[in-house]
Amino acid sequence: MLSLRQGQRLAQQLAPAMRQSIKVLAMNLQELRQEIVTQIGQNPMIDEVEHTLEVPMDVAESTASAKDEAISDAMPYDEAAPSVNSDEDAAERRQRFFDNQVCKETLQVHLERQLELSDVPMEDRPLAEMLIGQLDDNGYFTGSLPDIVMVSGTDEAHVLKVLSCIRKLDPAGCGSRSLKECLLAQMDSLEDSPWEDEVRLLIENHLEDIASGNEGKILQSLGITHEEYAKALAVLRTLEAKPGRAYEGAGMANRIVKPEVHAVREGGRWVAEVDGRSLPDIHISKTYLKMLEDPSTPKEAKEYLRERLVAAQQLIDSIEHREETIRKISQEIFDRQPGFFTDGLKGLRPLTMLEVAEKVGVHPTTVSRTVNDKYASTPRGTIELRHFFKQGIETSGGDVVTKEAVYDDLRRLIDEEDKSHPFSDEVLSAKLKEHGYPVARRTVAKYREAIGIPGASERHRKA
Repeated sequence: MLSLRQGQRLAQQLAPAMRQSIKVLAMNLQELRQEIVTQIGQNPMIDEVEHTLEVPMDVAESTASAKDEAISDAMPYDEAAPSVNSDEDAAERRQRFFDNQVCKETLQVHLERQLELSDVPMEDRPLAEMLIGQLDDNGYFTGSLPDIVMVSGTDEAHVLKVLSCIRKLDPAGCGSRSLKECLLAQMDSLEDSPWEDEVRLLIENHLEDIASGNEGKILQSLGITHEEYAKALAVLRTLEAKPGRAYEGAGMANRIVKPEVHAVREGGRWVAEVDGRSLPDIHISKTYLKMLEDPSTPKEAKEYLRERLVAAQQLIDSIEHREETIRKISQEIFDRQPGFFTDGLKGLRPLTMLEVAEKVGVHPTTVSRTVNDKYASTPRGTIELRHFFKQGIETSGGDVVTKEAVYDDLRRLIDEEDKSHPFSDEVLSAKLKEHGYPVARRTVAKYREAIGIPGASERHRKA
């Protein structure tokens, strides 16, 4: 039986290990590679197998210097102590290493770092991380609230509450669902802003009027002069419409997508294989492990090395856990979506993260972290894992189909319509119901916009 002290020590070690595992799982391939490279430079207990990571000679040398200096800093000055590194240029070379290796921080990483210091409760941080993962490169929330509610097991009001907390982080406004919401969040972050009341009214009621140059309407509505309007407008223009664009984007335009998962045909089954060759191959340093075991090594250096050893092992374990989690969840997805491999996206069945989570034996948030920004190479091309999940719609016959099936029927109805008398959304709703899809008029409009088809009046003008 563990003693109280041993139990406390275990608990203290477990929490950081779990946090590390969650953090690593949420990273995409590019982010994880960068994290490993950074840790190689910071932690002397981490060594890399040279053939897997190609770096210039000067970078490799500076990596060693950074490690050696870290040990040297932990050791008291003693002429009799083992000499680790006395190079006076170590600090300069370490800086060069980081200049060469550390890329521009992504918006997601930037926001997640702030969660640790925010007033977001610990129990809400997994949800906050999930929501941050659903932001586009401009910082706007593009996820589906119903899907988030289902995956997180909470209600919509609570999700919106956590989103409001994210909007208070830096840069303010990230996590917004509209331009209005984004700008108002930034106003909330300002202190003693001039013309605050007028600026808020402009945001809430007159963004379209500003865009169209309808100054007269604005002046009459707010009861202000032209000069006062100009001053309020100047304050408004200091706000950022796209708060996330200053950070390294996660989109295709900013990086080359490299799939981690490969679908391999084995008999009648598609097997998920995880390719770890794109990552640096790391292990515990034998050199510094011997130093840790050496009785002549000063006590302070040993304490430092023990801490670094724990951190190194946690990183290695987290990477291995990440790979296995990606493999298990990808395999379950492949098994659930055989139609994709024959018919592409049209062959996808309704599938939720909750279903996969229950089958694999993990929490739905784990599935969410696993599939976000992770890609699979398939005979149908490279696809992000999250695209295998499709919301189901129950037909009048009791079957469940994907939205894409309804999209296809909607496209066909519009393609076949009389272009001089296009169908209204209400008519389209009635026709879809005849085909077994109980879709309301508002939903038809939403689906139509989602597939890039204009309304009836615009289609008539183009006819």
